[in-house]
This record gives sequence, C-alpha cells and structure tokens, in this order.
Amino acid sequence: SHSIFQLTVQQSGVDRYGRKRTIRGKLNLVDLAGSERYRDIKMGNEQVSELTNINSSLHVLGRCIASLSHNSQKGTAATEHVPFRDSKLTRLLQDSLGGTAKSVLMATLSPSILCIEESISTLRFADRANQVMTFAKANI
Repeated sequence: SHSIFQLTVQQSGVDRYGRKRTIRGKLNLVDLAGSERYRDIKMGNEQVSELTNINSSLHVLGRCIASLSHNSQKGTAATEHVPFRDSKLTRLLQDSLGGTAKSVLMATLSPSILCIEESISTLRFADRANQVMTFAKANI
C-alpha cells in the first residue's frame, strides 16, 4: 500500500502594517506502492483487492500528471481537466502536484532485466512528471 506522511507548519503574526498574517506550509513525503502485475505473483482475494486499489490510484495519478503536463506545455490558457477527485491519493496530493507547490519526484528502478517493463514505465512517468511546471509561492 501507499504511505503518506504530511507535516503542516503554520506561523501567525502581525505584519509591519499591524495586520494579522498567517503563513502555512505543508511537506508531503509519499512512498508509492509498486504496480505489480496479477500474472507475476500468486495471491489470495485480499491481496488481489489491495493490488486493484493500488493500481487504480496509480492510474489516476498518471492521468493527473499527464493532464498537468499537457497544461504546462500549452501555457496558462490550457484548460484540460485534472482528475484529482478520482482517487483518495490524488485528492490528498492535489495541492502538491499542481499550482503553487515545489515538488520533487524520486523514481526508483530495478537493475534486473526481469523488471524492464516496470522500469521503462517508471521512467516514462518520471519524464511526464518532470514536464509539469509549478510556481512556488508563500501561502498567506
């Protein structure tokens, strides 16, 4: 299953004009589960159900990244819908994936020739994610 650790930091104070200001920041550390194929491993019904959910959320994440990448390439006038609400994973990561966040993706690969398809798929996903443009700014 996926693991998500969210750390939210908030600082409140008064600016030089006497107005109350609150600055917020969020750090998401996410470990995505692999997308194993059903045919490659033997498992029971519970494992099949979990694998189905993992693959479904990874598929939606891929669609979100593809839409964000498309919008980045087309510029600010792009209006392709980004399906953040189609999975719990993408809903939780919505503010980190697009808009005003700074994101870093680390993709891990296997050196084994047996995992070549998964490694190529991971590299393609990382390439699409690299094409997403965001502009970090303070959340006040």
